[in-house]
Amino acid sequence: MMAQNAGFTKGAPNLPPNLTHVASLSVTVDPPLAIGRVDAGLREVIPITGGALHGPLLTGKVLPGGADWCLTRPDGIAEVWARYTLALDSGQLVSVHNAGLAHPNPDGSYRGHTIPQFEAAHPSLDWLRRSVFVGTLLAHASGTQVDLEFYRLD
Repeated sequence: MMAQNAGFTKGAPNLPPNLTHVASLSVTVDPPLAIGRVDAGLREVIPITGGALHGPLLTGKVLPGGADWCLTRPDGIAEVWARYTLALDSGQLVSVHNAGLAHPNPDGSYRGHTIPQFEAAHPSLDWLRRSVFVGTLLAHASGTQVDLEFYRLD
């Protein structure tokens, strides 16, 4: 049995997706807690202490209490695996799981791409659970701030 067509028109050209800007995040972090060298590289837990969320589709703040369980591989690339919570201006909470890769820059910062996934209970936020997202990431060399941009694939 063939899977149901997910909104694509039979015979239509397979075009690349459009990107819709969802939000910009400015996240504050504490210094990493070094778990140490493991088989795959250096494991660190980077505590998230808060932040701001501004955008055309989501606004609010990043709550303290999340973290990035980062693995820096021997080739210098950082595997991002972050979990945190957004408090939207509407009063709704959204859980975020954001994974990706970040590459080191000569100035000590890291730049990369992520695939954020969202959990939200309120029906007005169903689109967060039913869409695919991509993100950009810039971890500042200061070690205290990470800037992200989230986009929905349309």
